[in-house]
Amino acid sequence: MVPHLRRNRGGLSLSTLVVYVVVFSLIFIGIPTFIVSHRLWPTRRESSKFSIRLLREDLGQVVEMDLEEYLVGVVAGEMPADFHMEALKAQAVAARTYALYRLANQSATGSDADLSSDFRSGQAWVSPEAQRERWGWYSYFQKRWRIVSAIETTRGEVLTYGGKPIFAAYHSTSGGATQDAGAYFNDVSYLRGVLSPGEESSPYYQTTKKVAWQAIIENLRLEIPSELAELLDDDAVNLTEDFVLYEPKTLGELPGQEAAELIHLARITETYPTGRVKAMEILGVSFSGREIREKLGLRSNWFTIQVDGAGVVFHIRGNGHGVGMSQYGAHGMALAGAAYGDILHHYYTDIEIDHWY
Repeated sequence: MVPHLRRNRGGLSLSTLVVYVVVFSLIFIGIPTFIVSHRLWPTRRESSKFSIRLLREDLGQVVEMDLEEYLVGVVAGEMPADFHMEALKAQAVAARTYALYRLANQSATGSDADLSSDFRSGQAWVSPEAQRERWGWYSYFQKRWRIVSAIETTRGEVLTYGGKPIFAAYHSTSGGATQDAGAYFNDVSYLRGVLSPGEESSPYYQTTKKVAWQAIIENLRLEIPSELAELLDDDAVNLTEDFVLYEPKTLGELPGQEAAELIHLARITETYPTGRVKAMEILGVSFSGREIREKLGLRSNWFTIQVDGAGVVFHIRGNGHGVGMSQYGAHGMALAGAAYGDILHHYYTDIEIDHWY
């Protein structure tokens, strides 16, 4: 019960002020802290029987933790905590499956670790301290509660094919359709391309990036033929990680012959059925779409190009390798009413969802 205000010579009495401070602390500090300490993790929870040796890149050391505890940091690092709860559950199952797949296949990380906290070598992982810094003190309680709830609800659930954990690949945004694993990784039957509607809310659905000739030459280790050098601007645009909304343009004002010659400096030579780039030729040298994406820092290998004297403009769809579950697609499916099991069966073909513990 909140006490009534009591005036004391025009102000609150000291005892009343103390009561208000105590009540405020209980409501806004004590109760959230109690919830966190009892629900947001889990020293009292039964072990999953699987232990993860994680190389924490931020500390430069290997730490050991239970698989379910590890998943909290993964889901926090891989998917926005405000996504629909069914999408968070799908992410939790996919992340659990990926970790068990890595344990079963003993992927090397260059140390005694099973996995790294660096997303470039597996799954992103964010420590509780980094979560608080990223979200702020109060939002930390709400966001972490959502993540832990998704993990606890799906506890022990694993995606399997032939009784074994699958390579549960996932990515941010497909751009409208995922692709077969064989188009980017090794081919497996349970990773087939599917339509992925509802991704339009992603900031990476369609983006544009311009890469200067100098950056292209340096990153692809090429040389510009002397007879073509005069077509290029001396003041090339620097390589940038910035992106803007997709706004296609044309070579328009360039003289016809010059435009034709510039187009042949860089051209897409082969695409997959989705439209993603399978092969591209730059300055007479052929590269795979994956090589172009990774060496030039593009968000995906689904792009079209425009060429001018300053460099190449890439009009890009999606963000990531495009194989397996699209996270923004999962969120879109959940908003449309799909449960996490429906999401997982949509993105992973002919798999089972088994309880391992």
